[in-house]
Amino acid sequence: MPVPLSPRKAPRQARALVTHDAIVEAAAHIIAQGGLAAFNTNVVAGRAGVSIGSLYQYFPNKDALMVALIHRQQARQLEALTAAVSRVSGENLETVIRAVVRAAMQHHHDDSLLASAIDHEEARLPIDSILNGYLDRGGALVAALLARFAREIRPLDADHAERTLPALVRAVTDAWANLSPPRLDVAEDEAVRAVLGYLR
Repeated sequence: MPVPLSPRKAPRQARALVTHDAIVEAAAHIIAQGGLAAFNTNVVAGRAGVSIGSLYQYFPNKDALMVALIHRQQARQLEALTAAVSRVSGENLETVIRAVVRAAMQHHHDDSLLASAIDHEEARLPIDSILNGYLDRGGALVAALLARFAREIRPLDADHAERTLPALVRAVTDAWANLSPPRLDVAEDEAVRAVLGYLR
C-alpha cells in the first residue's frame, strides 16, 4: 500500500493555518540545522510547540510533511523567478539569463543544507506530477523570454526549450551547489554559460 503524501486535512481557519505553517517552518529549521538525519516528526512537533497528535492531524507521516516543504520551496522559487524577470525587463539577454539563474538558485543561497535535502527528497518521492506542475509554470516564464529575445537566439522548438532550459539550470546548479562546501559562484557562472550556449 503506497504511503500517503497528501495532507490529512487542509487548514481552513486562521488558527489552523498558523499551526500548519508552524509545523512546516519547524521542519525546515530542523533540516537546515541537522540535515535529513535530524528530521523526525516528534522533534518537529516539539519545535513547532504542538503535540504529535496535532501534527498528525495535518500530516499523516514524515513524507507528507516533506511534500509540504517541497511545495513551499517550489512556490517561493517560482515567485523569485517571476520577480527577477520583471526587475530586468529592459536588460540584455545575458543580464536577464543571469538574473533568472540567480533566482533559480536562491534557495541554495538562503540555506544550502535545506535546499540539498529537498533536492534529495524530490528525487526520492513519487511526486513527478507536483514537480511537473511547477515546471509548467516556470516554462511560461521561459516562453516569454524566448519571445522577447527571438532576434538574438537561434530558432528553437519552444515546447522543448520550455522543458530543457529549467532542467539544464537545475542539473548544472545541483552539480556544484550540492558539493561540500557548495560552489554557488561556479554554479551560477556555469549555468549561465550553459543556457547561453543552448540559446545561441
